[in-house]
This record gives sequence, C-alpha cells and structure tokens, in this order.
Amino acid sequence: MASKPELVYFDGRGRGEIVRLVLAAAGIEFTETHLHAREEYLAIKDELLFGQLPSLKIDGQSFVQTQAIVRHVARKGKLLGDKEPEMTKIDVLYEGSRDFFMVFLHIGFTIEESKVADLKPSVDKYLSCFNRALKENGSTGYHVGSHLTLADVGVLEPVLATIDYFGEEALKDYPEIQKYFKTVSSLETISKYIKEIRKPKNDAKYVATVREVLQF
Repeated sequence: MASKPELVYFDGRGRGEIVRLVLAAAGIEFTETHLHAREEYLAIKDELLFGQLPSLKIDGQSFVQTQAIVRHVARKGKLLGDKEPEMTKIDVLYEGSRDFFMVFLHIGFTIEESKVADLKPSVDKYLSCFNRALKENGSTGYHVGSHLTLADVGVLEPVLATIDYFGEEALKDYPEIQKYFKTVSSLETISKYIKEIRKPKNDAKYVATVREVLQF
C-alpha cells in the first residue's frame, strides 16, 4: 500500500496552505511534518532543490516550488480542465488568485494586523475581478464551466482570508462571489478542508518560528 503524501512545512498557512487546499480538493489524504527549529531545516536543506519550502513527498518523489506542486496535485485530481480554451482560462484565473493571495501573505511579518484595514482597497479590487469572471461564466457558481477546477481552489484561499479579516459582510457587494463561496464550501472535500485541515490566522508564535527557522 502506497504511503500518503507528506507535506513538509510550518504549522501555519504561508505558502503551504494552497498545497493543503488542493490536496483536499483532489480528495488526497496526506500527512504533515512541521519544522519548529533551525536545526530541523538545516538537516533537510540539501535535499530541497533551491533550499525552499514547502516540499511535498508524493508518488515516490519529493517536489518543491509551490505552484509546481499545486499543478502536479491538480492534474491528479483532474482540476486543470481537459481542453482549450478552458485550460488556459483556469490558468489565468488561478494566477490571478495568487496575486489576490499575496495581499494577505505578509500579515504578521511586514504587515501588522493593526494595519490590515489598509488592505481593503486591494481586496475589493480582486473581489470585483473575480465577481466579473464568475458572471461571465454564466453564474454557475464556478469560475470555469460547471464543476470545481483549480481556478476555484485558488480563489477560495484569499476569499477565506477576506472573511477572516473583514467578515462575510465584505462580500455583500459581490453576489457572484457569494454564490461561488456557498457552492464551493458546500462540497464535501472543501467543507472538510475548512473544518478540519485549514490552519488558523498567523499568530505571534507562527511568525517567530518561521523567522527563527529561516533566519530572516
């Protein structure tokens, strides 16, 4: 029996959260190894091409580079579409979701939580963009076609962060986003991810651990 994939990262969101999310969306159970000390990172650094985290051990191999990992898992989960132009639309929207995600990535590091309100204009910019994309897709509740794709998975991460920091009322002017969120969060795999797998907001302990381990 093949072993479960193993995600090596910190016990927090960061760049590892999208890997957790896409694994969950693909219906793939996995384990996690969390780094807590500089020595633990140094012990595996030479095994990591580019010396970067997260890494995912899957299919007998160990991969780094978050987006390469995500697409590998998405292919396994059939989340990338099966024909053009659908595949490219999924890619476009997924890449846009990564720009949206970057709004929240540095909270607790270079952005103090007390300054999060300053991020609202950027959040609204992306909510408006994805609201438009959903409408142009025929208001199906999905970004491309009428089933879950990597585009939906990617957008979910910053939408959940938006709710974390600004509440669900932040979505009130974006009816397509509201429909999408209701549709996707009701899926069994995504519901389980939200309730059981997703990490909490960055806290002081997580930030301190990352700084200690990576020395920045």
